[in-house]
Amino acid sequence: MINLKARETKTLVAVHGWAGAVLGLLLYAVIVTGTAAVFSNEIKAWSGGLLGMNDPLSQPLGAVLARLEAETPKEFRDDLALRATPAGNVLAFFHADEMVNGARRERGILYTIGPNGRLVSRQEGFGNELSASDPYTALGRFYVDLHVRLHVPNPWGLILTGILGLAMLVAAVSGILMHRHLFRDIFLLRGRDRVVGLRDLHSVAGTWTLPHAFVLAFTGAYLSFAIAVALPMLAKIAFKGDVRAMVTTLNGLNTVDARPAAIADIDAMLSDARKRAGAPLLSAAWENRGRTDSRITVFPAPRSGELTAMRLIYNGSTGELIRERPIVGLKPSMGASLLALIGPVHFGNFAGWWSRAVWFALGAASAYVAWSGLNLWIRRRFDQRGWRALGRMTAWVGGGLPFAMAAAAVAYFVSLPSLTTVFWTPAAFLIAAALALVPALLMRSVERLPSLLFGATGILLIALPLLRAAVGGPTWRAALSAGQNAVPTMDVLVALCGIACLVSAAMALRHREPATFAAGPVMQSAE
Repeated sequence: MINLKARETKTLVAVHGWAGAVLGLLLYAVIVTGTAAVFSNEIKAWSGGLLGMNDPLSQPLGAVLARLEAETPKEFRDDLALRATPAGNVLAFFHADEMVNGARRERGILYTIGPNGRLVSRQEGFGNELSASDPYTALGRFYVDLHVRLHVPNPWGLILTGILGLAMLVAAVSGILMHRHLFRDIFLLRGRDRVVGLRDLHSVAGTWTLPHAFVLAFTGAYLSFAIAVALPMLAKIAFKGDVRAMVTTLNGLNTVDARPAAIADIDAMLSDARKRAGAPLLSAAWENRGRTDSRITVFPAPRSGELTAMRLIYNGSTGELIRERPIVGLKPSMGASLLALIGPVHFGNFAGWWSRAVWFALGAASAYVAWSGLNLWIRRRFDQRGWRALGRMTAWVGGGLPFAMAAAAVAYFVSLPSLTTVFWTPAAFLIAAALALVPALLMRSVERLPSLLFGATGILLIALPLLRAAVGGPTWRAALSAGQNAVPTMDVLVALCGIACLVSAAMALRHREPATFAAGPVMQSAE
């Protein structure tokens, strides 16, 4: 039991309510999209249809890279980035730095390498633009960008999501403190057909998901502000905006030696890194190829049973290991270990499918807490015109956001054969959101709208596995043979989510409450 004075409780209720009322819809959007982003890599592998190897950087790459280098213009051969894709292929990006409008950007040739050295695609341009134009990862990338920055231009999108993380922290802490009978209320459900029942569901779900919400809010705010503010500020103040110089210094490699030197055996270095790491390799960055000060940094996945992994730095001309280092500093430390945990803990990928499944379920519960809390706040004030308008917006976003995300997935698969997914995925999202807005504006009372939209979302989700197969996606047998378990697993998960949406919509429509956001008698207090 938490004993607070009446005045303190009233203040906490106001802080809790206004924190949700001001940023509630945006917070709900971040949580819902984050719930989908938990499976971002699996979504990319499931939707892309490009089956590769289970550990793509384990295949011999030296001869393939030498052949591709010979086909690459000389000005792009200085640096090379290698990355394993979720679908099991290798991205090889030969590039050089260019100054564009005072900013350093990477420009070069991007090759997609399939099994046995097969060349899948070749593209030329700036690295960030090439990544954004990949039609096979457009769906997963769209969900991640929607979660990370709400598709608001940098750095403002990251700053906005950082602020939302802080608002989530305020709402979580104040929500717990203002409960007078915390341990009794987390088990108390007094019915679902009254406002008090909605309040009880909000309290129970919010209390049980509090640790998860607190962790997500803190780690999300940290990641957003670190990427948008801290790192650019450090580079600008200490390194005059030279990000590459900052990274080199943090790696403890300040020596500059431009004398020509041999190029080490990439296969030998990657093989050694794999043995030392005891896990598959995710990516590698090779700088100053053909020079004495050449370095290659290898990023392995965490070893089985561990949450983080060390980075391995090799001499790019001799192939010798220079050092292993954590995410921060040159030696392992408690601070480096804690920082390395932020990413895995935020995205829930620290224990494979199990942790992601738990994070998905807790994310769905947190989304309900954000949405129901906003509804409770509005119900006390729905007799005022402005709050009724916000109630309509809440109904539209609450049901329309999942519906628009499902519609974006449908459009992705429909446009995949023509490789126009980069356009149609966000376009379908906006079209579906606009369609959902029409009844939100025209219906006299909109309490049924979210349930109807959830029902439509369920139908679209159930259709997605069938649509994926219809447009030429790999069969379960082919995917399992290639070690891509994400294909059958995501088919099942998407179908189950569709069934859950249909069931919840049917239950809500069967147990309708009186009109909430239309003119009518004032309903009882939500607190």
